[in-house]
Amino acid sequence: MNGTRKICVITGANKGIGYETALTLGLMGWEVVLACRSFAHGNQAVMALNSVFRQTDPGGKNQGLAVFMELDLASLASIETFVVGFKKRYQVCDALVCNAGVMGGPYAQTTDGFERQFAVNYLGHVALFARLFPFLKRSTDARVVQVSSRAHERATLTPGEFLELARRSPETYNPWKTYAQSKLLQVLFTLKAQETYGSDSLRFYAVHPGVVATDLLLSPLPGAAQTLLRPLAQVLTWIKVLQTPKKGSDAVTYPVLTSPPLPGGTYWAEASIREPNPLARSTSLRDEVWNQTWDLLHPFGIQAPTV
Repeated sequence: MNGTRKICVITGANKGIGYETALTLGLMGWEVVLACRSFAHGNQAVMALNSVFRQTDPGGKNQGLAVFMELDLASLASIETFVVGFKKRYQVCDALVCNAGVMGGPYAQTTDGFERQFAVNYLGHVALFARLFPFLKRSTDARVVQVSSRAHERATLTPGEFLELARRSPETYNPWKTYAQSKLLQVLFTLKAQETYGSDSLRFYAVHPGVVATDLLLSPLPGAAQTLLRPLAQVLTWIKVLQTPKKGSDAVTYPVLTSPPLPGGTYWAEASIREPNPLARSTSLRDEVWNQTWDLLHPFGIQAPTV
């Protein structure tokens, strides 16, 4: 392992935006940890990435490296296992890209008892951040990036609703409302984490990557419909109605991940700082979500990091 490489953990990096982000960073000489649920797909992506890195830097002086580590964000036990493995290999983490996600789809509950979109898009990433916090603190310029969505701008979240959202029942589940709320929670986390932990060496960002032609976009549809609509998505990408995964990853990589330090605690879209949903500016709502998040994680042995 090259000790001079920067280290980045990217969730859901075996395809789409995550894969393209890993490719870009690796070509810049980073070591990218693909934190993915699928062993087969994760290792396949690692082999493809490392092949590119070897071809573009045959001498190896600035060669990037891709490493697969299994991670299921729907399982807090899996997150713990991931961090144990990470600790054996690394001493520092320079960036955490919270990219993996679930969009819409039928109601599902995780083995830990949380609604699936809430767990994968939000709670699992908070738990991962908490367990990686000591490694992020050892970096001289660490970034934590939440790959959010403009969908958060239409989300509603009333005082006292957070715990209901966490363990929503099938009777009260609305897939698109839940998705938007999970993306709002990512922005709320970004602002509160910057306020709590932000410094000259640790910054937090939320990014809308655009409407990107990835499998996630089609995932709420039945398999047959996905097969039929995938060619249409390719056409819409060609005429630039949808963005390519590379274009989406650029929104993550260049404004906030690899540029000179930019203001933390900010929401980005189209490479510019944007105003988030006004709910994200509510101090009382941010504090409620923040405190109750750690209350949910406490029984699993995960606590808010101490500065």
